[in-house]
Amino acid sequence: MAGLLRVAWPFSLIALGSGYLLRAAWPYPPLNNTMVGAAFLALAGGLAWSFTAGRERLQSFIKGARGEEWVARTLSFLPAGYRVYHGLTENPGWWQQAIDYDHVVLGPTGLYLVETKFWNGSIAVRDGRIRYDGQEPDRPPLSQVKTAAADLRRQVVAALQRDIDVQPVLCFVGGSLPDGLTGSSGVVICSGDTLLDVLQEAQGPLWGKRLQEQAAQLLDTMMKGRR
Repeated sequence: MAGLLRVAWPFSLIALGSGYLLRAAWPYPPLNNTMVGAAFLALAGGLAWSFTAGRERLQSFIKGARGEEWVARTLSFLPAGYRVYHGLTENPGWWQQAIDYDHVVLGPTGLYLVETKFWNGSIAVRDGRIRYDGQEPDRPPLSQVKTAAADLRRQVVAALQRDIDVQPVLCFVGGSLPDGLTGSSGVVICSGDTLLDVLQEAQGPLWGKRLQEQAAQLLDTMMKGRR
């Protein structure tokens, strides 16, 4: 009980102050003591929930940023002839959610979309699904990376008027992935240690210089558009 009070007392003060100001601004309708107490408890609970949810989102964001930074540093070791784009975003319209591309890699072996996940536990791929410490995540990462890769492919095909593939890659940093490399539903699933090998191993026909330059011009334009 004492521990709960130590955690809750700051929210009580904030709720009390917020309630006083709100009541001063809107004195009507009149409230009895029971209604005031109920409103106070509801406000304190709402503030506590907001703080907890915000802290979890912040921790998740920081964790994801660390994973993307690690992958970006790893991608810098790709040989000459590869181009790497970080944090591309497509905004299809105000009525649709923006699509984020963690990393896009273009080289002689093709065009790759790399989605990064910083998971510290045990990772398993079973029946076309990914489990993290035995549990399925709220947002299926396979669907996430496939959707992003399909959207990027749509843009590239429309711009270049050529039927090309975008290989989705799901890279886990920090977690335990058996064998360090596997695949599911057309997605290459790898650990951070095997990422460079994946990108340098051709998944299909090699890309010529002209096709690489055309795709690079499109990606450069997309990169400029996010600034």
